[in-house]
Amino acid sequence: MPWSITEIHPLLVHFPIALYSTGLLFDIISRFNYQSEMESAGFWIMGVAVLSSIFTIAAGFIAFADQGNMLDIFKFTHGLLEITANLLLYLLFYLRFSFQLELRFSIAKQNVFLLFHSLAVGILFYGAHLGAIAAERF
Repeated sequence: MPWSITEIHPLLVHFPIALYSTGLLFDIISRFNYQSEMESAGFWIMGVAVLSSIFTIAAGFIAFADQGNMLDIFKFTHGLLEITANLLLYLLFYLRFSFQLELRFSIAKQNVFLLFHSLAVGILFYGAHLGAIAAERF
């Protein structure tokens, strides 16, 4: 087989990273220069990022299981950071979907949402950096 999951995972990681950060950018633009199109774009981009991250995490887990010992999973900082960041981003997307009107009309809630969204994307970036180091692709 010409392709293995170990080779596919590094190709997939770029999609959620780019999508989450672009969605954050649209959310920041929407917050400071309110335009419903920017808010809508941020929502849909974040939704696509959630979907793409599920496949990326699955591919990473399979690649780890193929190459590593499952008992070492808790020592693998890259994977733990990525799972943590994505769980936070999944929660934020759920809250954004469920409380759309409250977020739209409350500046304080928008600020808290943007703070956690920025924190999660920052964790995602750092975890990706650790993954590049682990794969010797830095």
